[in-house]
Amino acid sequence: MKSINPLLYSFDERDELSESSNIDKAKYCSYTNTLVIKFSGGNVYLYSALPPSVYRSFCMAESKGRYFFNKIRGVYPYLKLPINNAHSL
Repeated sequence: MKSINPLLYSFDERDELSESSNIDKAKYCSYTNTLVIKFSGGNVYLYSALPPSVYRSFCMAESKGRYFFNKIRGVYPYLKLPINNAHSL
C-alpha cells in the first residue's frame, strides 16, 4: 500500500451519507485505491486495494451499510486511523 497522506482524506459535506445509519461519511481515492469510512460511532477506517468498480457499486447501493458489510468488510485490508489523521471530521 502507498503511504497515507491524511490530506487526501479530509471529509467535507459532499462525503456525507445521510441515507446510512451506520456510515457517516465515505471518501475514495482512485490514485491509491483506498476507501476511508467514518462510522456513526466516530471510528475512521481506511480500506486498501479496493477496486474503483467496488466503490461505484457501494455508491449506487440502496443500503450502503449492507453493501459494506457484505462486500467490503472482511474482504479488503484495512487500518483503523487515529481521529487526528482524518481531518475536518
